[in-house]
Amino acid sequence: MAAPVTPSLLVAALLGGLVLAAPAQAGGCYGGGCYRYAVTPPAYATEQETVLVNPPRTVYQTVPPVYDTVSEEVMVAPGRRIWQTRPGPRGELIGCWVETPPRYAVRRRTVVVRPAETVPVTLPPEYAVVNHRVRVAPARAGWVPLEPGYGAAHVGSIPDAFGITGASSSDIGVGLGFSRGSIYDGY
Repeated sequence: MAAPVTPSLLVAALLGGLVLAAPAQAGGCYGGGCYRYAVTPPAYATEQETVLVNPPRTVYQTVPPVYDTVSEEVMVAPGRRIWQTRPGPRGELIGCWVETPPRYAVRRRTVVVRPAETVPVTLPPEYAVVNHRVRVAPARAGWVPLEPGYGAAHVGSIPDAFGITGASSSDIGVGLGFSRGSIYDGY
């Protein structure tokens, strides 16, 4: 059964870490290997989004009237029948009916072929592509092993390196979420 982790044990582990850090700076490491504090900035990506700029709408357009010029024959004066008299060859008065034909003329005029009208026209929607910068991964910081080939066979955290069973790096205030198999493997 594992011994419970007490505050005095954690303080002792931290002091032991400081004692072991001096040889590590001199070129040698003790315990489960050497670690370094690594900071990774947040990762960003660009996403494209199609947005509606103008919704579909109906506008009304006026179509002008259509005119045409037509020519037509119109009666200027109607035909008539008049009684005419004239002196005859022996001086007598001769009368007869004289018919005058109707008189016609060509008249030109402008006519409306199609009157003006208002027509609804539906305009389609308009879209635009907008780029957004989005965070893909947050910034991270923590202790990572230095030796190359660091893997599952090695000690996985600083408490493990000091032999504190049942404790994690967050229990002693070290690191922010790095573990074996992190992106820092091999340093």
